Amino acid sequence: MQLPSTQFLLLSIPEPHVLLITINRPKQFNALNPEANFEMSKVLDWAEDTDDIWCIIITGTGGKAFCAGMDLVNWNKDRSSGNNNQGSGETMPPTGFGGLSNRGLARKPVIAAVDGYALGGGTEMVLACNIVVATKKSKFGLPEVKRGVTIAAGGLARLARAVSYQVVSEIALTGRHITADEFKKYDLCNEVVEDGTDIVQAALGWARKIVSNSPDAVFITKFGIMLAMERASMEQSTNEWMASEEAVAWRNGENLAEGLAAFASKRAPNWKNPAPLTKKSKL
Repeated sequence: MQLPSTQFLLLSIPEPHVLLITINRPKQFNALNPEANFEMSKVLDWAEDTDDIWCIIITGTGGKAFCAGMDLVNWNKDRSSGNNNQGSGETMPPTGFGGLSNRGLARKPVIAAVDGYALGGGTEMVLACNIVVATKKSKFGLPEVKRGVTIAAGGLARLARAVSYQVVSEIALTGRHITADEFKKYDLCNEVVEDGTDIVQAALGWARKIVSNSPDAVFITKFGIMLAMERASMEQSTNEWMASEEAVAWRNGENLAEGLAAFASKRAPNWKNPAPLTKKSKL
């Protein structure tokens, strides 16, 4: 498989069907400038459209940070040169910070492998991931208010739907750092591992559980979860889900028949790459 050429990211396929994206700006604690934001969005677009990718892991290089958010030094230079539009297309793509925090339809499950700081946009990306694994030393937070800016890339809405009014208020209005154990207490992290643990290997343990399943069933299930979060009515979200292009692809796909046949024959299923969608359902 030919991986995209990148400047700010390291890309690899550590195991079949798993794409590993490593943010590679260690001197900036993996903070993203606009170019890196757009590059990540394009890579995620590529992964969404690549049939052989069933799951994505995102991590940061250097052992100190997952992503420290927006490159504020770069942003300050932009402001000085006349670019004063926070959250505009010039700063980040419509899909949000890292091309992930405000992404609408995303078929492929995403796992955050956090070892160190995940702040601002880094936390916004984490909140958009399906699975979060972090070392004990890791710190999360939305410190935008401390810098005179705001949480404009989708993370605030995701957090408000995930925790209580008081908890989102505490995190967003104080801007304080949140420990990995606290993050797990708020049900925002799936697993906290000891410092020194290979965080990518820990994330791969979760990825293996996901890619062992039917990709068609995984993709449509993720879409159903996202619709349930977006729509006001459970009935509306379920009906829309079952009438979606994702549902048509699942019903007509080879893996549904394979899963049923394997169960009847008492054998392990042999999953295949799902057929690409002819169009994309909208959230």
